[in-house]
Amino acid sequence: MRIAHVLQLATSTPIVALERDGALYDVAELERHFGTKLADIRGVSDFHTRVVALRCAGLHALDDRLLSGDRPSSTELHPSTVLWLPPCATDRAAYIQLGPYAHGAERPWYRFGNSRALVGHDAAIPFPALENEPDYELNLAALLGEDLRRASPDDVERAIAGYTVLSDWTARGLEARSLACGLPPSEARDFATQLGPVLVTPDELGPVEVLRTQARVGTASRPCSRIGEWAFSLAESVAYISNHIELRAGDVVGAGRVFGGSAGQPVPYGATVELMIERIGRLSGKPVRGPAPSPWRRG
Repeated sequence: MRIAHVLQLATSTPIVALERDGALYDVAELERHFGTKLADIRGVSDFHTRVVALRCAGLHALDDRLLSGDRPSSTELHPSTVLWLPPCATDRAAYIQLGPYAHGAERPWYRFGNSRALVGHDAAIPFPALENEPDYELNLAALLGEDLRRASPDDVERAIAGYTVLSDWTARGLEARSLACGLPPSEARDFATQLGPVLVTPDELGPVEVLRTQARVGTASRPCSRIGEWAFSLAESVAYISNHIELRAGDVVGAGRVFGGSAGQPVPYGATVELMIERIGRLSGKPVRGPAPSPWRRG
C-alpha cells in the first residue's frame, strides 16, 4: 500500500490519500463512495490516528478496490489542488538519524534531528543565507507504528509501519566550520529534512536491502549503492537505539546515507534534485538561498 499525506489547498485541510499508478485518491471520499463504516468516525482522517494508532485500519480494503480497477474519478485529487506533506505527523514524531558507518564500526550511532523541520515532496528548501555549498544526503526512512524499548531486530521489523525516501539537506560549508571548532553540525542540518512522496507499507515493498537508489541533479544522474550496503541493518541499528532510549509509535528513523548518496560538490541554488529509491518513489526538492538572519545579540 502507498499512503500519502497532503494538504488540500482550497480548505487548508490535511488528509490521508492512497496513491496508485501516479494518481492520488482521497481516503475519506473513497470511504463515502464505497459506503464503509470508518468514513464518519471523528478524527479518523488524521494521519497519525489512521496510519499509526489504528495501523492503517480499513485502508487495505480501499487499496484492494483501487488495485482491482475500481477507481472512482470523483475521489481523485488533482495535483494542482494539493500540497505534499511529509508522510508522518510532525507534531507527534521524534526524528532520529542513523550513521553513516565505516565498515569497521563496532556499533551504530545516531543523533536527534529537528522534527519541526520535516517537509514534504516537491518543496523549495531554504538554506542558511550565507551558505555556498548546498548538498543533499539520500536516505531510506522508516515510520514506526509501535513503541520500542530494548527491542530485538525482529521486533523492529514488525514495528515498522512503512518506508519512504529521505533527503537530509546539508549546508557543507557551515558543517565544516562547526566541526573544525569542535561543535556539532546542528545548524548545518536542522533547517530542513525532506520526506516522501509516499509511505510504502512493508507488505507491498518486501525486503528493503535489495532496493536500488539513484540521485539526479538537474539532468545529471548518478547511481548510488543499494539500500542494504551498510555495516548494520536498519533493524539492528534501531534495536541498538532502543536499548538507550524509548522509541514511540510515530517516530521517524533515517537509515543513514547510502554510499554515493550526496553530490560531492555544491548543488546550484535553484537546481531540482530528485532522489529515487526503487519501488518507493522519487523525492523532488530544490535548494534556495534563505533570508538573511536577524540580529541575535545586542549591538
